[in-house]
Amino acid sequence: MKRLKKLFALVVSTAIALTTFLSVPVKADNSYKAQLYARITDAGQVVNKMVIDFGSDKRVSGVDKDTFTVHAKSIVQIGEKKGNAYYDLDRKIVKVETKGSQVTVYFDESEGATLTWLSEGRNYPAKLEYTITQNKPIKATAVDGRDLADINATYTCDNSVKDAETEKFKSVKVKDGINYQFYEAKDSDKLIVWFHGNGEGDLNGTGNNVAQMLANRGTVAWASDEAQEIFGGANVMAFQAPETWYYAQSDKLLEKAYNEIKDVMKAYNIDPEKVVVSGCSAGGYMTTRMLIAYPNLFQAAMINCPALDVARLRGGETPTDKELAGIRDSKTAIWLVQGETDGSVESEACSQRMFKILTEGQKLTTTKVAQKLNSDFTTQETTDGKYKLSLYKTVDQENKADSFGVERPVGKLEFAEDYDQDGVETVVKYSDHWSWIYTLNNNPKDAKGQHIMNWAATYVQDKKAESNQKPTDNVKPGKVETSDNNSIAMYGLLLVVAMGGFVAVKRKSKEN
Repeated sequence: MKRLKKLFALVVSTAIALTTFLSVPVKADNSYKAQLYARITDAGQVVNKMVIDFGSDKRVSGVDKDTFTVHAKSIVQIGEKKGNAYYDLDRKIVKVETKGSQVTVYFDESEGATLTWLSEGRNYPAKLEYTITQNKPIKATAVDGRDLADINATYTCDNSVKDAETEKFKSVKVKDGINYQFYEAKDSDKLIVWFHGNGEGDLNGTGNNVAQMLANRGTVAWASDEAQEIFGGANVMAFQAPETWYYAQSDKLLEKAYNEIKDVMKAYNIDPEKVVVSGCSAGGYMTTRMLIAYPNLFQAAMINCPALDVARLRGGETPTDKELAGIRDSKTAIWLVQGETDGSVESEACSQRMFKILTEGQKLTTTKVAQKLNSDFTTQETTDGKYKLSLYKTVDQENKADSFGVERPVGKLEFAEDYDQDGVETVVKYSDHWSWIYTLNNNPKDAKGQHIMNWAATYVQDKKAESNQKPTDNVKPGKVETSDNNSIAMYGLLLVVAMGGFVAVKRKSKEN
């Protein structure tokens, strides 16, 4: 009996000692990794947040906008200013969220671009350098509620950027052809083709094949949940010009683009009656040239500020009236979008000229649309809805010389943005050339209230109406063993041992 009592006492004392040992505050690690995340805004991709994970064995609190200073430097990687800083600043922190072991720091989206605008007139990926400094302690507790030592740490960042939208695409490089980004919509027989503006073309043969995806939403918008629902699922093909779309004829880019589109159609079983196209600026010129060269390739075209007038100044050929009139013989429905003024390509000489030729002799309907934040606009359309033109009102107009040296009105377009990530949109003014932003946000609409993407989708609908909803695979994360799990297991083991000793003593006493 005495020996059993001694054994029980030993078990209990051991349990108490281990419990005391495990309850001692643990010193926090002194270095953590920060991961950068980005979002493609209407003005291009920016680093919009940073996430720090302090480990699954901790819970952190007491973090606010003043806890960290985040310094960002963007360095030009190519061209005349290679090696120069594009920007060098402390990022403006707009809010901080804490959840368990993770801290998410949100930045103002009006800064922090991942591209640099080169003096050569091209967008190109920057070399980013982020430095994180902690300004005050962070409170830490264990999962079971025990207080841990405050965190005063250093932080590393490999400057890689994660973007959920760009990760949907794969880069396709074509030898002696035109590179493109491709989004595969499973089990879809539809295709959307995008031609970017002049600033996103390749430079010096680098074959970067990302500028057209990062400079604006011209690539990713078509793969967004909204657009995919509207089109009932559609593959997306976003080309990058080897240099510029103005060389469409001289460098045989029309033929190359056509052949690559046909290759994709064959590889992914695309229905020839379910292909649409969109383009902006120089890409609007390329789109127009494709319609002239291959009049029955596309069911619908959404053309934004087509650079028809300046084409002849930049290595291209401005379409003739006869060429534009010939498009009327094709099946392609066309919706043109531009600002009433456009400092880069004159509206009257581009979208308005094209629309006038396409609709000659037809009756037109005019609809005026007033908007709270985005610019007001007017849509003209033919009775059958085949041809439409939306012109957006510009503000802050002043006379400036254009590419031809002619003085004419130039202004700004207004857009609804939420760059401080507070859930409230405010007006931001951009160049009156950036009218593609409206199309990529599905903003233009007609007399029936039908928006531009919805209109285009009607030309590629299945014969039998089908649901646009697609199943989503639900993947549950696997269990990860942590020090918290091990601590809980240790307490459980000690309890079992102690209870075992108690039962043994009680059983022995009964036998005695």
